[in-house]
Amino acid sequence: MPPISINDTGDRVFVVAELGQYLVNGISQGCLYCLLASGLTLMLGILGVPNFAHGSLYMLGAYIAFYVVMLLNVSYLMSILLAAVILAVLGLVIYRFLFYPMRDAPHANLFVAAIALLMILEGAALLWFGGETKWLILPYSNDIITFGGMSLGVQRLIIILATLMVMLGLELFIKKTAVGAALEATAQNREGAMLCGIKVTQIAAMAFAIGTALAGVAGALIAPAVMILPSMGLGPLLVAFSAVIVGGLGSIPGAVLGAFILALVESLTSGYISATYSLVFVFVAMILMLLIRPRGLFGKEL
Repeated sequence: MPPISINDTGDRVFVVAELGQYLVNGISQGCLYCLLASGLTLMLGILGVPNFAHGSLYMLGAYIAFYVVMLLNVSYLMSILLAAVILAVLGLVIYRFLFYPMRDAPHANLFVAAIALLMILEGAALLWFGGETKWLILPYSNDIITFGGMSLGVQRLIIILATLMVMLGLELFIKKTAVGAALEATAQNREGAMLCGIKVTQIAAMAFAIGTALAGVAGALIAPAVMILPSMGLGPLLVAFSAVIVGGLGSIPGAVLGAFILALVESLTSGYISATYSLVFVFVAMILMLLIRPRGLFGKEL
């Protein structure tokens, strides 16, 4: 066996560091998909149809963070909290005046209403905020942490830590409180929850508020790291929907796992193949999951 040269060792270290970098990128992006997919799972269990406006709510969260920090000179942490509160209130309004009156309508009506809401929110954002790119500049926007040949932006680290805190809080709320248990039951099976005496209307409104708040948090977290545009929500929305399907309908843990799986697929294909076709591989992974396990990882039958 020939001796290992210094060049061979250096190449191996580079390959390992490169793979590690793509995995770190996938984890940070997966955190955003995790927040979006969890909110979608809650609302999907209630409406029975996808809320296609979820990406637009994510976009509004980014704009709220931008204007609160750049124009009102409020701290970035406060902008995240404001984005969550404002989006939660908006979610209640949307549910009360759009989806609640249509609760007994055919699913096709809800499907069309969700599409219409998407177009309205995106059009309103274009009218109010304009079509030009906006950048949320923070003092540490360009700061990078390096470790083991890999690098991670400070904002991406904030995204990871904030997502861990939010999801841990959501998990404790759902598993440790009666209201949380009712929320999870309603999201998984609306009819079964009604038979158990759960006040589905109130729980549904709460679930919608939590789901939209999660979208607002995700938008505010990513705002300093990307271009802020009215159309910025479409790509994350499609991946989050795919994550819900991969994880299984009605399962928040499944949505979280699906989000990280697809984010890693996206990151690895972007690095080793092409960023142009990364979403193609994400959807291929979703299709393969449906072929192998139609219910998804933890979900009920589609």
